Amino acid sequence: MEKTRITIIAITGIVLFFLANYLCRFLLGLTGPLVSLILAVAIALYMAFSVAKSLARSPTAEEKSRMLWIYGGFLGALFVAFGAWLFMGEGFDSVTLATLLLHYLPYPALAHVCLSDGVMRRLLGKNRGS
Repeated sequence: MEKTRITIIAITGIVLFFLANYLCRFLLGLTGPLVSLILAVAIALYMAFSVAKSLARSPTAEEKSRMLWIYGGFLGALFVAFGAWLFMGEGFDSVTLATLLLHYLPYPALAHVCLSDGVMRRLLGKNRGS
């Protein structure tokens, strides 16, 4: 049952990635790495809060790994595909690669930080963390 919950939370994080980026970048016209950082923080905190409330405990190492592989792996594949599309049109450019990495890396990195024991203890309360 926990695998299903973890999978649902990871997929919800992916859906939030699409919706939040569409809202901020296309509808509101906000751009840049700072927007990616803010969105990554918001999505990571949502995922950590969801894990804390649905499991009522800190996630195990297997559960953290599962969530990060689903979430970070899907977003990584998405950014690789987008990078391939960019590089086929314009050729390999190290600035484009650095920009893609700058926009991608906050998402899995901050999700990893927010699923850490310290953050989970704060979300669960001092006497409920495992």
